[in-house]
Amino acid sequence: MSYIPVDELKERGGISMAPMIDFLFLMLAMFASLTVSRIVIRDTDIDLVQSKHELSVSADTPRDYKVIHLTVSEDGSYKWVTEIRDHVMHSAQEITDELLRQYQMGLLPHDKLKTQVMLKIDREAHWEPILQLLLAVKEAGFEIRPVYEPISVM
Repeated sequence: MSYIPVDELKERGGISMAPMIDFLFLMLAMFASLTVSRIVIRDTDIDLVQSKHELSVSADTPRDYKVIHLTVSEDGSYKWVTEIRDHVMHSAQEITDELLRQYQMGLLPHDKLKTQVMLKIDREAHWEPILQLLLAVKEAGFEIRPVYEPISVM
């Protein structure tokens, strides 16, 4: 007579799921950390520049550099600001297309790092159009620098 039932002594056939679940959690953690680090790395190259005058090129800017001025208004619309007039752009993709078109035509320096895109943002603008423009310009290969004007106290 046995104190242990016969069914308990038989080997069970099957696969242990615990290692597979552990592996899936590790993969999930790895991909989540890669996504977060990619976003952080992508946005760390943005420098904030204090503007002296909206369309002036500073004296320390070399002559072979091209400066482009873009604005984001309170309602989220975009403008390409030139010395002659403001060109309304309907989307961030339209600005990217125009940058690449001017680059291919030779209007911008061959070295994309010599094209400085200055972004003036309205204080009341929403973050979504700003972020769309930042990412669109960076994906085109150009550096973008948000410009701010200090609040003057009267």
